[in-house]
Amino acid sequence: MAWSLALGHGFSSPLVGMQGPTAWVAPIYPFLLAFGFKLLSMNPYHVVVFGQVMNGIFSALTCWPIFFLARKLFSSRVALASCWTWAVLPTAILFPLEWIWDQSLAALLLTALLCATVYLSAVPSAELSPKTTGPRREALLWAGYGIGWAFTLLTNPAIGLLLPVLLLWLAWKRNKTGAPWKGPVAISLLACVLGVVPWTVRNYAAFGRFVPVKSNFGLEFWLGNNPDVKVIWTWWRSPASDAAESKELHRLGEIAYMHEKQSEALKFVWAHPGAFVDSCFDRFVDTWTALWDQRADPWVNALHAGTAYVFFCSAFSLLALLGLLLARRADALETFPLSAAMLFFPLTYYITHSAERYRHPIDPVMTILAVYAAAYAYAKVTGKAQIQIEGRSPALAAAAESRQQKRARSRRTATTD
Repeated sequence: MAWSLALGHGFSSPLVGMQGPTAWVAPIYPFLLAFGFKLLSMNPYHVVVFGQVMNGIFSALTCWPIFFLARKLFSSRVALASCWTWAVLPTAILFPLEWIWDQSLAALLLTALLCATVYLSAVPSAELSPKTTGPRREALLWAGYGIGWAFTLLTNPAIGLLLPVLLLWLAWKRNKTGAPWKGPVAISLLACVLGVVPWTVRNYAAFGRFVPVKSNFGLEFWLGNNPDVKVIWTWWRSPASDAAESKELHRLGEIAYMHEKQSEALKFVWAHPGAFVDSCFDRFVDTWTALWDQRADPWVNALHAGTAYVFFCSAFSLLALLGLLLARRADALETFPLSAAMLFFPLTYYITHSAERYRHPIDPVMTILAVYAAAYAYAKVTGKAQIQIEGRSPALAAAAESRQQKRARSRRTATTD
């Protein structure tokens, strides 16, 4: 598709031998690669290097939202440690080089959006002086937040599951503090919709069907839910690999083919609910442990590092889960965006098919939580209680102090009685 764009043929040709417009993938990353083709005289090898360098830059830039998000929710020490952990995290090094795909950009964008969400919720308009901000500047901030969501959806629509969740959380949080929320949330939502609409209009003009961003959900859903699925999915049944499916795709056209595959998958799910649940569980396990992915990843196999890969992914997931539980115990409301990312983002891949690189957009969040868990454990072992207090944002510390005051009052009342 990037090659087609660079040649001036438009967003088309998703597979070898297949011509015509497409909405198979989200548009942002192919456009970036198309820029690489134009810049590097249409040399495919140079564009692969261009994509690897670009992904590396995206991965490096992710340190910034990691730092600000961790510092806001926890502490400067946790933030700095999270950045260094991300810099040496094996998957943050492997995936930008291995996959010329959008996972590194999606990780940067999702982390930046979570950071923006936390900051927008934490500074109510009523607390800002007119010199610091005004209605126009605040409206621009919320519009920018919405545009950020639009750009993210046009990069990886799976992140869109978090949009309504985080907007509702922002509305509830601001309403609780007495800050206006209807106008800001409406501005963000409108900006997001206006940002996506041009691409949706393009898809409608090309296909005569409503396709918000991508068309391929039906195929991906079917690849993970059909009679041939044994564990995760049937990659060999994709039109890119299967001549019969490729012929069917050419006969029906992209949109009709995707609808047909979705219909077949739904029929299979209704007829075999137990098999669907089993496959979803397998994909859940694979998402957090790489148990199946370690056999499919070519670099891991080339390095004969399958066992080490599974151990690392499993330990990383467990440590991040522990950090999430500790953060929720400190203050579930303040850390809700992190919980939402961990809970909602992988849902699409549980029902279609899984891979560690699909989960990569939430790896920065997992890095922060893993570091927080390690810092908490270090404080417990060494007896440095002050690190535990520094490991909380002002809001978390205030909530903890409030609970301590309530317990003290209860003890005094009990003693008096």
